[in-house]
Amino acid sequence: MNRFFVSTPLGFEERTLLEMKEVWPYLLGKDAKTHVLPFPEVAVLQGGLEFETDFFAALQLNFFLKTANRVLLRMASFKTRDLPKFYQKFKSLPWREYLSHGHVEWEVAAQKSRLNNEKRLQESAEKALTEIFGAAQVIEPCASIYIRMEDDLCTISLDSTGEHLHKRGWSILKGEAPLRETIAAYLLHEMIAEATPSEVAQVTLLDPMMGSGTFLSEARALRSGQFMRPYAFQKWKKTPKLFLSPSFAFNYEMPTETVFKKFIGFDLEGEMIPAAEKNFTEVERQLALVQKDGFKAAVKEYRVQDALQGDSCAESPLWMVVNPPYGERLPEALKGGLTGLAKVLCGRYKPNKVGILYPEKERLSPVPEGYQLLKELKINNGGLRCLFTILTRL
Repeated sequence: MNRFFVSTPLGFEERTLLEMKEVWPYLLGKDAKTHVLPFPEVAVLQGGLEFETDFFAALQLNFFLKTANRVLLRMASFKTRDLPKFYQKFKSLPWREYLSHGHVEWEVAAQKSRLNNEKRLQESAEKALTEIFGAAQVIEPCASIYIRMEDDLCTISLDSTGEHLHKRGWSILKGEAPLRETIAAYLLHEMIAEATPSEVAQVTLLDPMMGSGTFLSEARALRSGQFMRPYAFQKWKKTPKLFLSPSFAFNYEMPTETVFKKFIGFDLEGEMIPAAEKNFTEVERQLALVQKDGFKAAVKEYRVQDALQGDSCAESPLWMVVNPPYGERLPEALKGGLTGLAKVLCGRYKPNKVGILYPEKERLSPVPEGYQLLKELKINNGGLRCLFTILTRL
């Protein structure tokens, strides 16, 4: 058994835990068949989840967790107040089992500890790897090592993810002020909440101000794995051979149905339509490669349209999710800020459920007539404090 830490944006921890529970029954065992491992006991910490489980199973969380940042393998955790002890402990770890050479990337943080010089900690760790592997003659790092010192407790971790998990590998084009994919997935999960898969499968999802279509692309792949992008653990010497096979993803017995019945997106800017369509098409291309005969293309409709004018949607049940332009970027004709925008959108489209992301200072009050507030979630969107307000129709 190995100890792992799944890092998440602050506030996402419980949602990521639920997501982990959803995908756990579908993970593979070493025989390439669905495993039978019990779900691990998970400690919910600020900024992530920590647990012990099978090495093989935990690596697969990289493929499926849509709301997490990365998956770290805990190499060691120990108390120390002096550099020689840190050096000896670091050097004693089984780096040869994982690393092909000693050239790595470093993430070092130290606070509230006697050993608080991050540069000296890194230099000591680099010296240890040089003594183990010799001087590195390669240019490309083979791994990323995380060192954290807090209250004299040193935690050393090996990153199994590589590029941040929000980089799915299918968002080809971005618009102005793009929404991070992990945030979009989190907000979609919160909208779905307790609704059953069969209930959600009847819903048409509308984004009337879609930009590059992040909400719709994430909704299309919300319960699917991402196997096309590279992951850091695939460079490890200890990488299970199954994950180096180009066809290992065919072994997963996960549902292949789309989460929503139909996807509709509008944008006022004509150039955003082909961008959103390309992103959505890339999602479906990658899904088709691994789902094979089980793949069915989603029903979608993208068009140039002012969300405050033009045709409404006759679809029912209809959910609307929107990350509108903020402040001065709001349409000049719109009065009343967020409250006015919500009133117009709800009156025009009459969605059964609405999710609106907007700066916290522009709190939605009162809610549009005929709707009730279901929940408000605090979100850090690119450094801006926001609320995601979910409404349901009475």
